[in-house]
Amino acid sequence: MTSDLAGTGKTPYRAIAASIQAYFKKVNQEDHGVCGRALTLLAEDDQYNPQLAVDQTKKLVEQDHVLAMIAGLNTPAQLLAAPYLNDPNGDGNTADGVPDLFLSTGWSGWGDAARFPWTIGYVPDYASDGRALGRYIAQAFPDKKVGLLYQNDEFGADYLAGLKSGLARSLALEQAYQLSDTTLNAPMATLRDAGAEVVVLASMPPYTASAYRAAQSLAFRPQFLMSYVNATSALASDLGGGPQAEKLLEGFKALDGTISTVYLLSTVEDENDAAMKEHRRIMETYQGPAVSSLTVYGQSVGELAVETLKRACSDLSRTGLLRAAESVRGYSSSLMLPGIQVNLGPDQHRAIETLQPVQIRADGSTAKMGGPVSAE
Repeated sequence: MTSDLAGTGKTPYRAIAASIQAYFKKVNQEDHGVCGRALTLLAEDDQYNPQLAVDQTKKLVEQDHVLAMIAGLNTPAQLLAAPYLNDPNGDGNTADGVPDLFLSTGWSGWGDAARFPWTIGYVPDYASDGRALGRYIAQAFPDKKVGLLYQNDEFGADYLAGLKSGLARSLALEQAYQLSDTTLNAPMATLRDAGAEVVVLASMPPYTASAYRAAQSLAFRPQFLMSYVNATSALASDLGGGPQAEKLLEGFKALDGTISTVYLLSTVEDENDAAMKEHRRIMETYQGPAVSSLTVYGQSVGELAVETLKRACSDLSRTGLLRAAESVRGYSSSLMLPGIQVNLGPDQHRAIETLQPVQIRADGSTAKMGGPVSAE
């Protein structure tokens, strides 16, 4: 895989690669590897730069001869890398592709198995998240006017399509914002004036924080729901003015009552869960990073990779590995919430399409809102 290993791109995603490597060390030492072989994750630094990610991907395939790529990050980077991995020599014949497994990007296009036969997504795609939010709103707020604030790009378009599909009724307003916008006062005022009682924020973290600030300045207090891309602790830090406890608390007060979706165990609410305790042990024993939502995510991807490899023991070729991945159905990693499963097939390349709605509380904790919601 490639990732922002040195943090040059100002991301925390090194923890994903490091946690997969720690989990693989555990499998090698305690479980005697997979198929009688030791696992090795080769990770190259891409600085969160799309072109460098492609260059490093080609290096891993052509020089290191990796069996597969795993957990690719950054949608722009993967939009460049995926065509290469699906047709390395560019001759239009995808028979010689490289498994491009369990991407860490939620663009819905990864589910197009005809276009990307060697690529399989892992995180719930944005359209599925939007559909799950829409279905939840239809049940929980059947008579409320619903507005959507969305980023004017493919990310926002996925949420718009998914929300409409899941809600199955008209939106009060579809309000786009631009990446060049420095504040969101004007679009939030438009949502308020349209009478939106429920507002879905299909926005990246900096813009989500801006939306909350705008709503506060406008005395606009709808029921907020937001995309899962917004890590609550990071968002609270932004809104409260820093990571210190008292500032985080101020941020969580601003988020109080907001509903989002999750699919993995929480390092806070589930700290006493046996699987979370084992995760901490693995990270501590095998030199993994400090436990966080990213290490939980990384190990969950690693567990699915191990499950896939086990299914390919009789044919550890690239084709055999892809077919093994497509055979995974009804599978849950140890770190997934109850009711969340991976269901794949030759024409189904979206791993997770069920999410658990949760409500954020003023103290930073979350409460499950009913059961998991399927977007299938």
